[in-house]
Amino acid sequence: MAQLLVSIRDTAEAELINNCKVAIVDVKEPNRGSLGAATPNMLEAISRIIPQPQTLSFAAGELSDWMSPCGQTFNQSPGNYYKNLWNTFDFIKLGLAGTVQSNYDWQVQLKLFFDDLPRNSKTKPVVVSYLDFKSSQSPCPADLIEFANSLDACSTILFDTFDKSKDSLTTQSLAGITGLIAKAKSQSLTTVLAGSITTDCLSDALTAQPDLIGVRGAVCDSQRTGSITPERVNEFVRVLQQAN
Repeated sequence: MAQLLVSIRDTAEAELINNCKVAIVDVKEPNRGSLGAATPNMLEAISRIIPQPQTLSFAAGELSDWMSPCGQTFNQSPGNYYKNLWNTFDFIKLGLAGTVQSNYDWQVQLKLFFDDLPRNSKTKPVVVSYLDFKSSQSPCPADLIEFANSLDACSTILFDTFDKSKDSLTTQSLAGITGLIAKAKSQSLTTVLAGSITTDCLSDALTAQPDLIGVRGAVCDSQRTGSITPERVNEFVRVLQQAN
């Protein structure tokens, strides 16, 4: 039975989603890209609106956003930047677009990023695998599954798209996605499938047997940069329950 992750952007949407039955409420700013980062102040405000035990996650942008021009150090410490969030959010995710042709080692730098989280942090890392990895110049999904499995604190991998004009099932074949999810599950990773998934392609997406389906655009009043509506969220929940 796949569960639902819904990405919200601000406190207004946090109020709207409070009465919806979703497994994970995720926070990102869609105007800043696939994994656009909301500000720490916005994340704190949202965490005060959405009560525990609701599971919360947030996007921290792309690894390249954090790197200094030399490609060897971070512009600032992730641990300090998000210092007030580690006891409220369950997951943090970071994209790897543009890292394949960069002047730094993404495996080393991503591990350093996640190692900067406090040791007693409630927040656990999520490895993000872009299915359109060639056009986004990201590591291939197979390598990211192995990397996620190597991180002690990581138990989740997100399969997503960097280019939101195409859905996951257009970017990769269903057989390919199914194989990736099966491989990740064989290494005891929780799997999330996102990337412009709508009710029209939901049945095919569920064939791949992800643990969670992630959406935003499908539950917005127009496109992903619009506003979510509780009616669309509840309708997606209903269709998901039927499809399961």
